[in-house]
Amino acid sequence: MDNPSCHSRNVYVYLQHGSYPVMAADNSTFPPDLYTQRTSMYNITLQSAYQPHNATVFKVYYPLPGSWFAAGYLPNWDQHVQQEGLGHKCQYSLGSIGVWTQVANIDSIPLDSTSHVKSIDHYTYYRFYIPSGTWKFQLTVDGCRFSTIRRPMPRVADMSLTVTLMNSSKYDNSNLTNSNSSNNTEIINTAACIENIFIQARSLPNYMVEKMTAYSTTPLTEDTESIFTHEEELPFTDSYYYILIVSETKVSYNITISVQDCPIQMLWKSFVQRFAGFGLTNTNVKDQAIRMNHTMSMSLGKETEEMDCKCIPIFRLTRIKHPQDFSDTFLLESKDWFTTWLALNEGKPVGVSFELLPYVDIGGTLSIGIHLDDLLMNATAQELVVTACVRKSRPPNTLCCKNDVKNISACCESGLSLHISSKSFSALDDTVLIPFPEPDVWFVSFVAACYFDGVQVPCAVQEILISLDIRTQPCVLSKPESSGGPILPCGNYGVCQEVHKGQFFFTTCRCIGGYRGWSCSDDSEATPEFLLLISTLLLTLSNAFFVPAIVLACRRRMFTQAIVYLSTMAASTLYHACDQDIFGYCLTRYQVLQFCDFFCSILAFWVTLIALAKCPPKYDSSLYILGAIVIAVGVEYNRTGLLVFIVPFSLGIGIPLSVWTYRSVQSRTCIKPDVWSIVLFLPGVFLGAAGLILFAFVETEENYRYTHSAWHVIIALSLVYLLPKGGRKSNKTGTGTLDCNGHLEISNSAELAGVSDPSTSSGEQNPIFFITSELDHLVKDAPVPPR
Repeated sequence: MDNPSCHSRNVYVYLQHGSYPVMAADNSTFPPDLYTQRTSMYNITLQSAYQPHNATVFKVYYPLPGSWFAAGYLPNWDQHVQQEGLGHKCQYSLGSIGVWTQVANIDSIPLDSTSHVKSIDHYTYYRFYIPSGTWKFQLTVDGCRFSTIRRPMPRVADMSLTVTLMNSSKYDNSNLTNSNSSNNTEIINTAACIENIFIQARSLPNYMVEKMTAYSTTPLTEDTESIFTHEEELPFTDSYYYILIVSETKVSYNITISVQDCPIQMLWKSFVQRFAGFGLTNTNVKDQAIRMNHTMSMSLGKETEEMDCKCIPIFRLTRIKHPQDFSDTFLLESKDWFTTWLALNEGKPVGVSFELLPYVDIGGTLSIGIHLDDLLMNATAQELVVTACVRKSRPPNTLCCKNDVKNISACCESGLSLHISSKSFSALDDTVLIPFPEPDVWFVSFVAACYFDGVQVPCAVQEILISLDIRTQPCVLSKPESSGGPILPCGNYGVCQEVHKGQFFFTTCRCIGGYRGWSCSDDSEATPEFLLLISTLLLTLSNAFFVPAIVLACRRRMFTQAIVYLSTMAASTLYHACDQDIFGYCLTRYQVLQFCDFFCSILAFWVTLIALAKCPPKYDSSLYILGAIVIAVGVEYNRTGLLVFIVPFSLGIGIPLSVWTYRSVQSRTCIKPDVWSIVLFLPGVFLGAAGLILFAFVETEENYRYTHSAWHVIIALSLVYLLPKGGRKSNKTGTGTLDCNGHLEISNSAELAGVSDPSTSSGEQNPIFFITSELDHLVKDAPVPPR
């Protein structure tokens, strides 16, 4: 924090590997279909301080390689609406320094061969690469031998035993020698050649056994039967596995890694039915697919034996790129066409895979949905059930589970399983949403089964058609409350926004009406709609109090002020109508309406103060233009700052005072306004001051609808009292006025009283003109000639 007077507050920091952290800064609830578990995310709580001396050190041991992202926030932020520049607004900043150590020169072990290696140090690291399409690998460590002739250091128990023997046989040297020789021989035969073996995927192994991919339970010795073997099915692909060998001395041993491939396959025509661009409707193709499957051999449908985790077909989905960010789709591809329909057979799991890219896909939401063919509702009396499991980095374990719904659900990771069935129309669809998905290869497995009266039976249909809907999307789509309604990003109470910060960009929901959450579906603090309607009406209709000021300005022939007041009323009404939730309406862009509101409101006070100065019209026009330019520049520079109010008001108040001072000096007397002008002027000053206090110190987010509406009323009424009496009216008798320099100014409306021609026969001349003024000038008549 930047000031010692600021409060010390908790700072919450989230650290995430691969993607942006998923968190609820406002303590809102997540949507029910949103998956929030992360692979590697850490939460840190800090305490803010002014000039902190102690830094918080957070250690991440053996981190995953790649990009790491951090996000922090302050909870319970101050919702007081404070005018910028009025008082100090605390600023909180967060700095970080990353320091890391690494293990260099890690040797790689080739696949499908035996490598004879040596360990010189106490800890020795190796790695081996598992390529894409690997279904299983086996690691074997054997043939351990000590590389030095010297005997290993005995353990603590052996040391105690040796000391005891020496004390009991101190008078018999031969017994001592034999005992030591026998004991040392036993140490050599049973000493641990390799103390421990740890295996970890994608990162260096640590010593926390519960986090290890595999580890040795017993040490390896020089015995030929001492072998460590680790076999892993469905491993991480396109990744390195790391091995840690822990030994007390220099040893040599053999490492053998064998792999079994199950490559990514292309689709064949019998697996996914053609349905696009061949003159057939979607419904007819589905009927044909079910009919074709029903005429095939029924023997395959009776295979419900337990899977032995042989090579299961996994098909790579193709990305279809769209112009909009976070709007790509993934489709099944053959040589000639794309499709979303996939045919499943009972007891035969199938998998698909697709890849999410770093930076490109992590800022949106991954949506995975499956849909069961509607025609299967009436195809059989059985209940058709399809279970899907989603997993990142490696194929799901459901590909190797027994074909039973309970077993499959237990094998799938919690929160990433989908279930659809023909039990009802509402059960035909299921979707899971993954916000800020981590970049990697994602796998989805599908298993189909049939039930009758709750008992699993062979399926009456040979193939079960399902439709895949796998896509990236901006924000989180919210399901409609009523069936058949549109599915909108952020629902009916939010707007999806794309945020760009440097090279990072992501989408987020800006909720309205008090709704919160990732999809603006948390209504625990939502504002009732009738209050939102009242807020809209108060903030817009309260501008009607400018009407008295407009009428009064017109009656006093102050048309410039009337036009400005009318513009202020219209701009404020349109701006607050656009600024409201749910019941708002924007005539044009929000920034334009906001500029007009701030500009016109300040300009209304400016023209009122200029009218109070009562300067001649030739000065008024210049002052109006000067004020409009200064206010426009200030509002555009910082419309929420305090200077944009102070500078025009200071200049506007200074002009009437300067004119009054100048006239008093010129007339060498103090010009005193009449009592009635003071009576009308003081309420306007008090109302303006009350409105300023209300605007600057009382207004908060919660009472904004009331305090700001009161601000409109108070300011509009203050203009009625501040507006001076009567404009300059013409005087048919030719009156004159004093200008700001104190000189007499003859009115342009002075009329000639009469003109007499000397050559007329009347013989009587009338005065040429009359002069009248506020200084009581004498009227001089022309001399009358003698008759």
